[in-house]
Amino acid sequence: MAASFQLFAPDSEFLTTDTRATRWAIPYNHACLNARVDVLLNRNRDNVAGARVLDLASHIGTFSYAALQMDAASVHGVDTEADTIRRAGILFANRSVPQARYRFEVRDAFDLLETCDEDAYDTIFCFGMLYYTAEPYRLLTLMKRAARGTILLDTFTAAYAALQGKDALSIHPHVTDEVLNLPIQFTTLTQAEKKDYTLPESFPHKDRNLSLTTFPSIPLLETWFQSLNLKSTAMDWSAYIERPCHWKELWTPEQKKASHWADVYSAGVRAAYRLDVA
Repeated sequence: MAASFQLFAPDSEFLTTDTRATRWAIPYNHACLNARVDVLLNRNRDNVAGARVLDLASHIGTFSYAALQMDAASVHGVDTEADTIRRAGILFANRSVPQARYRFEVRDAFDLLETCDEDAYDTIFCFGMLYYTAEPYRLLTLMKRAARGTILLDTFTAAYAALQGKDALSIHPHVTDEVLNLPIQFTTLTQAEKKDYTLPESFPHKDRNLSLTTFPSIPLLETWFQSLNLKSTAMDWSAYIERPCHWKELWTPEQKKASHWADVYSAGVRAAYRLDVA
């Protein structure tokens, strides 16, 4: 039976105003969002309560708001999309969150991390952003520089590139479990314009606006953590996983439609880590 943690009600504006409710993999619905807040934040509350939090790719501020509900000292949300930053401000104002406790800013994450002081934040959230940059290792390096204590990371892995996206049909036939157990990375193309945001690192290609996405395997992620002297702890999704699942069981549209949101974690298509800075 799934755990019963609940921070966001079904009618929360953080759910009803989010455009990602019906997408495959990580839908922003009531069950999935609360479960992710539980695993990513609540079970790491020792590094959220009292912390100066940086929320990278903060979107409409959902995880920033959750952090404040868990007694974070302050949150700084950054996103390249002006409209999502504006919407975050409205949602926080509607809930009378004291303005001294939060700041949202339209800014590139790399620019911020390169120019802020070392140890500027206690905890950094990187949820669903690592694969949207062409330089994930550089992002990890910069996050380590800026974080005094912990990085909380949630990301798709190399298996995702064989299941979803512009190049999945070409990649899938060549991917096996043996391949995914290697320290490798897939770099693929994706459409830059998403439903309500545009990826910042985009370029014209064959009359389309595209961006690069990068999907490291779990062995490569863990090699990166070791090379940066980050103590990594894989987060445990077992309370929410309804069935053991292999990544190839999520290949067809019919399989995706029938899947449970936690199947991506069960199958290793997505992974989350607590990274403690030594």
